[in-house]
Amino acid sequence: MTLREIKALKWNGKRELYRVEQGLYVEVLKNKKVYRLLTKKNGKQIKATLCDFDEMSLTDVKKLKDKILLSIRDMDYNETTELIRKELGIRESKRDKVLKTKKAKEREKFLLKNIIQEFLVTRTRQEQNRIQNYIIRLLGDKDVREITKRDIIDFFQKVKTLNVNPKQTTYQSNKMATIKRLKNNLNLFYKYLYLKYDVEHNPIANLTMKDIERLLGEKYQVTHFKATTNITDIQELYFNIWQLKTDYDVKSNKHKATSIYTKYALMFLILSALRNGTLRRLTWDMVNWKKEVIEIPGEITKTKKDFRLPLSNTMRKILEDLKQIEKHPKGLIFKGKNGEVMSENTLNAKIKKLSDGKTTAHGIRSTFSTILKERGENPLYIEEQLMHVVENKVGQAYTRTDYLEQRRHLLKTWAFFVTAKVDSYLEKEKEKEMLKNMPKITDGEEFPF
Repeated sequence: MTLREIKALKWNGKRELYRVEQGLYVEVLKNKKVYRLLTKKNGKQIKATLCDFDEMSLTDVKKLKDKILLSIRDMDYNETTELIRKELGIRESKRDKVLKTKKAKEREKFLLKNIIQEFLVTRTRQEQNRIQNYIIRLLGDKDVREITKRDIIDFFQKVKTLNVNPKQTTYQSNKMATIKRLKNNLNLFYKYLYLKYDVEHNPIANLTMKDIERLLGEKYQVTHFKATTNITDIQELYFNIWQLKTDYDVKSNKHKATSIYTKYALMFLILSALRNGTLRRLTWDMVNWKKEVIEIPGEITKTKKDFRLPLSNTMRKILEDLKQIEKHPKGLIFKGKNGEVMSENTLNAKIKKLSDGKTTAHGIRSTFSTILKERGENPLYIEEQLMHVVENKVGQAYTRTDYLEQRRHLLKTWAFFVTAKVDSYLEKEKEKEMLKNMPKITDGEEFPF
């Protein structure tokens, strides 16, 4: 449409748009004519007033229109509207302000550091620390719906060099084990977002550990927990634990003594071969004194299946001793500070120290399995006690027993091996006491028996 044709346009009782060229229109109003910019972004129409007919020449209007269209070519709807407002000096309407505020609130909600808080409470303390130290610190200010695969790779690159504890004198340079755990945490988090908020976007879904290793130029190496296969080492360890002075044994400087709960937890861990995390979450209401079992719910087991732990005589004695201390036992059996769940490192650190680094809390399970199998015990009962899946799905469907009594006998046998040094020590002490109390015999006297 030429300038002469535009000048000839007249008001005919209603507002009408006339196409000048692509993206540029002239609108005839009752008292004036105006140039309009019309375009589309993300399926939405954008309409903006460039100027009145008399304010600018047609050539200049076309240049302005071309400049704007070129600038917004690679932008989305929201970016386009912002640029046009800025270019034309248009003030935000009330509606636009409301929409902008609403969008800002929604984005604030979906910032990783905010939305991950709900997910965080479902994780273990160790996972919570890892998520806080790495995921929230490095990705916290990003919208979870906009995090890309490139962001994830950059995140792992930063994890490799990030030292979350500057005070620590020894720094682990190989972070691939941490990266593998973080990958699993992120995957679970995005599954949570999908189930609760219908967020279908998951930037880590198609990233395998091999992909990450290739991109980072480093391989993940499996490191097994330290474990001894020598029964003498376990007997020595149990004896060292048994000899620990607790806060119930000393009258002063109780803070330097071992907590009674820590000592009994260590002994119970060795005798039961339970996982560290499961043992620390046992509660008194799980104990069935009549059946002599601890009925452990699936929520605190790694396999997420209910488990019955048979009690050997030694294990029952530990529970009875703790019951006498508490008088009215409730809540956790093995309490940490302020009655909360004991720290995972509490048991690990003690076992490493008392065994001279020969084993760890998890390594006890390997020791339990190896020694009992070597001594001819049924592997099926051993694996069942360790809560390992040893049968396929068909076998699991047909097997309706957990070998409770067989495992009770197994744990009694294990306790016999483990407590041998303690029993020997007590026997010698008993003999000493008998000799000490025996009446003295002088020359010429006969024994009274």
